Amino acid sequence: MSRLLLISLGQLTGHILDSVARTGAFAEIVVAGRNPTYGIARTNLARIGAGIEGRFPSIEFRELDINRTGAAAEIRRIAPDVALAAPSMLPWWKLDRLSGRRGEAARQVPFAGWLACHLAPMLAVRRAWAESGLDAPWVGASYPDVVNAILHRTGPGPGCGVGNVDEIVPKIRMVLAAATGHEPETVEVRLVAQHALEYFAYRDGGAAAGEMPPFLITASAAGRDLSALAREAISQPWPIPYDRDFNRLTASSAAVLLPALAGRSAVRMHVPAPAGLIGGYPVRIAARRVTLDLAPEWRQDEAVASNLAALPWDGLETIENDGAAVFTAATTRALHALLGRAVEGLHPDDAPALAEDLLAAVDAG
Repeated sequence: MSRLLLISLGQLTGHILDSVARTGAFAEIVVAGRNPTYGIARTNLARIGAGIEGRFPSIEFRELDINRTGAAAEIRRIAPDVALAAPSMLPWWKLDRLSGRRGEAARQVPFAGWLACHLAPMLAVRRAWAESGLDAPWVGASYPDVVNAILHRTGPGPGCGVGNVDEIVPKIRMVLAAATGHEPETVEVRLVAQHALEYFAYRDGGAAAGEMPPFLITASAAGRDLSALAREAISQPWPIPYDRDFNRLTASSAAVLLPALAGRSAVRMHVPAPAGLIGGYPVRIAARRVTLDLAPEWRQDEAVASNLAALPWDGLETIENDGAAVFTAATTRALHALLGRAVEGLHPDDAPALAEDLLAAVDAG
């Protein structure tokens, strides 16, 4: 049996802890974070929940600050078989809770405008992980479509992310099953899509032609090509709560991904940023490795180009080879309104400082 390490105990990681503890895939789960009072209580909650469902893994909290000396040594002592890190200085769901003029200005900033708040702590995780010397697979779950790509452009990075593109696929399978009479589990879908497409998949109204970011999709069932229907299915109205409970979708994806990365099973699924590629892709996971599972008619460069073309829907023009993110004009304007100065992009070296500026601007509201 395997040992799982979860780094940073926030809302997302808490949901992942609950989901994975109930799978029985890991004999040991170690949760590492900065607040032992909350961490011990939260892991106890997970232990009880799993126990109600007949699962009794060892779940332990360890105090860990990834920004402090000694983080790498602590990770090395834990020696996980697989790990997931999801730190963020400002989770997306907190933006809706902001008030005042600064709160209004903050909500006008496209998602990528907050990139520094996700990248800065993940750079610290990457540094500690690299210094630990471990070669186990690990997952980066903080805005992985972009953050993981930047990590791979500036050094070692996680094998993949989790959620996002994978969270769209079940809707497509269910819509196609209802339209064709096939069972949802028999509908095969391959989707190449960037994070922003999820906004259009789960909203009250359908999307107009040309409104959605670009994507690639194929679908079939019992030898029948359903790709045209699948393209239409993405934009069908399918409202769900866009609040903290949205993290439950990512937790469900992690409950499939993490046991597979630990070598418990071989699966086909979708993940963001396999090997640091921008956006999300269909993959196969076996023998602790993640490999692309593109449709036969797709070339890898075509799939990557599609996800690059979708970046402006998140507020990014591109990501340079040195990991520097270039913001769209809309993101630059919104950041100027919030910070009082022009910010046209973000180099990874500047992520901690910009993250602190963003937090200070929000607190000033």
